[in-house]
Amino acid sequence: MTVQELDLAGITDSGLRADYIASSQLFRKIGRGRFLGRYMMHPAKRPYFDTFFSFVCYIDDLADDINLSVDVRARRLDEWQRTYMAVAKGEDLPSEHPLSLSERTDAALARALVHTLRTWDLPYLRVPEFVDGHRKALTTYEYADEEELDDFLETVTLLPAIWINQIFEPLSEDAEELCRHTITAFQLLDFIWDLREDLDLGRLYLPLDHLARFGLTRADLDRQIGSGYISDSLRELIQYEIDIARGHLDAGRSWPQTLHPTARIFMETDIQTHDSMFPEMIKDDYAFFKNPRRGIDFVSGRMIPRTAKAIARARKANQRATRAGYRIRPPYRGTGV
Repeated sequence: MTVQELDLAGITDSGLRADYIASSQLFRKIGRGRFLGRYMMHPAKRPYFDTFFSFVCYIDDLADDINLSVDVRARRLDEWQRTYMAVAKGEDLPSEHPLSLSERTDAALARALVHTLRTWDLPYLRVPEFVDGHRKALTTYEYADEEELDDFLETVTLLPAIWINQIFEPLSEDAEELCRHTITAFQLLDFIWDLREDLDLGRLYLPLDHLARFGLTRADLDRQIGSGYISDSLRELIQYEIDIARGHLDAGRSWPQTLHPTARIFMETDIQTHDSMFPEMIKDDYAFFKNPRRGIDFVSGRMIPRTAKAIARARKANQRATRAGYRIRPPYRGTGV
């Protein structure tokens, strides 16, 4: 993060600037290919973009760290939430002992996030709902039906999605509904793509009644995914799940056109990235599920040329916006509760 980006974002307090820089550095470390997305944003928006996605990735990583027990992960989520709420309520953080690295990271991210959400008049006191969703998922190993899965999607997936939609500056009342469809599609695609990885963690995000529709059980998935053998029933299940995800993505495909041009190219590229997952999963008779691979992101081999072109296009769009007098004009300084 640069001094110019902080200046353009209107972040002038020296301590807060340090928190934003720390959050951006954290995002670079844990955000994987998504970090390049910041260069598709207008420089004035990048500090907020970095902090928000750093927060989402950080909580995801705390919840999914297979090197830690479920109890330890739950404790870390509790620790971060307490730190966040203390900052949100203007309370002093404990200072009776030198802070550990994790405590310093928690505090810097919490301070930057509170400022980001309050700047954009977002409900900063609802952040614990997102953390609670992850905490509940720690001990939820399967979902009976779509209704149960929807509870997870609403808190863990769609709550932050609606917030980022606001930071992207929607120009239409349709943006939020389109956002919900698009981000739901992204999450459902990830569930399918990460099926083997999730099973290894003891989790299954495909509803059990979907499996039953094709005469399958969870044990069948455990045996077949990654084994080199895929039954006809499993092919049908996978295609069924893919069709559901594609339906949501098609329903939300026009979301980028409802956003301010300074955010539009990022979402267009993100949709292209997820679009590229569909053919990969079904080609060669669903061979992907015999030997699952890591996900596709902005720095994947096939996406790097597209990402580079998107950054170049965004640079021109952002320059045009600057010449037209663009600056951050959110409905900020409200209560956002």
